[in-house]
Amino acid sequence: MNPTHRNRRQPGGTVAEPARIVQRAALVLLTATFAACASAPPPPAEPRPDGQGRVEITLTGFPSAEGQALVALFLSADGWPDSEGSVFATAVTAISDGRAAAVFDNVPAGPFAISAYHDTDGDRELDTGALGIPSEAYGFSADARSTFGPPKFDEARLELAAGETKHISIRVK
Repeated sequence: MNPTHRNRRQPGGTVAEPARIVQRAALVLLTATFAACASAPPPPAEPRPDGQGRVEITLTGFPSAEGQALVALFLSADGWPDSEGSVFATAVTAISDGRAAAVFDNVPAGPFAISAYHDTDGDRELDTGALGIPSEAYGFSADARSTFGPPKFDEARLELAAGETKHISIRVK
């Protein structure tokens, strides 16, 4: 057989031996990589200290009193910042003079983050424009912002000690 034809298909459609070995090795490596990713356990939940506290939130920057303020408190990055299934607590509150307030009692000590928005039309959804950019004012704890999409949980993360009352100010924009 001519050496220039080693990697070409043989009569009958089979691939010459060196090319077949490379294909099989690539397939095995790819399969092993996907299997490792699929079977990797999620990171363990961060242990929380014993005790509870209180979180008091003052929201400012509302352009009008129309609608309501929606506030969500998360204890982890799971579902952050918009999945109701993993939120610890929510509050719906009236807006007056560009301000709103929410209070969460019995919050487990440890890390948490807050997301809030101005639900101007009362549909309990953050409205967005054609490009997915929010058309209603919103804000996060720790004044977290991101250029594209919402900030990560760790960027909005705060800590609550057992027995502590944490006062937070969030400016919606």
